[in-house]
Amino acid sequence: MFMEELSRDQLWAIYNTLSDTLKDAIFSEDTADAIFNICKLYEIDKNSEVAKIVGRILMGLLPPEFLKDTLQEETGINEDIAKKTTMEIEHFILNPVKKELDALYQEVQEKKEKPAGDIKEQPLEELEKEDDYREPIQ
Repeated sequence: MFMEELSRDQLWAIYNTLSDTLKDAIFSEDTADAIFNICKLYEIDKNSEVAKIVGRILMGLLPPEFLKDTLQEETGINEDIAKKTTMEIEHFILNPVKKELDALYQEVQEKKEKPAGDIKEQPLEELEKEDDYREPIQ
């Protein structure tokens, strides 16, 4: 899954909004060990890519349901290994912080659903007026 690249400042700004539990999980030695051991178990030589994917999930940037597909796309592993890897990551890394992740993604979803600004409905006549800013189509 293609993710837009965020600057270091943007990532820190997002990180600073997270709960302490999620902050701890991101930089936890247990998380790093779990990623290392899972990659070793399934012979995945792209530990840093897996760590980035897990980090994006823990920061609210990649919904957990996209983990398997994202692992496949970004590491090149096959579907079976991606499925097994996903189960391991969920068990050892995501499930211990499930309550916090659910709250984070609920918040993210609510932000997406809020309309941007106060948009009033316009009467149909106004919408059908000729647009002075566009050139006529020939």
